[in-house]
Amino acid sequence: MSSKIIEFSMTTVWEWFWQVLALFLIIVILKKLLFQPVSDFVEKRRQLIAEEVNTASSQKKQADALKIEYERKIKDINREADTILKDARAKALTREAEIIEAAKTEAQNIKQKATEDIKLEQEKVKDEIKTQMIEVANLMASKFVQSSIDDSKQTQLISEIIDEMGDVQWLS
Repeated sequence: MSSKIIEFSMTTVWEWFWQVLALFLIIVILKKLLFQPVSDFVEKRRQLIAEEVNTASSQKKQADALKIEYERKIKDINREADTILKDARAKALTREAEIIEAAKTEAQNIKQKATEDIKLEQEKVKDEIKTQMIEVANLMASKFVQSSIDDSKQTQLISEIIDEMGDVQWLS
């Protein structure tokens, strides 16, 4: 054994040479066998992730666009519903006014017919009174002609006529 820490002999240089060469060969082999496939795998994975991010981004944009469109449609539907309700209220108010007007007209017609019926009844009663008066006058005239009239006879005649008429009420 020598006292030197590192000895530069030819054997040591050859050993080192062979170790460096072996290391270099292992690195080349590992690069060919492992590094390239791992690099390819990492690159493919990176591309896949990038595609998924792009897809997610485009789907988010589409979803946002659909959301905006649906919100617009909901606003349009709400506006249309408000318009329909407003029109329905207006039609209901118009129909209500028509019904009230028709009811007033009907009431007026009923009132007018009742008034006409009352007038006809009054005319009938007047005709009946006239007829009764004519009958009374005929009865009085016939009684007058049948008997000679003196005061006592006249009083008796009037009493008989009143009794024959009974409880007839005179209408004005």
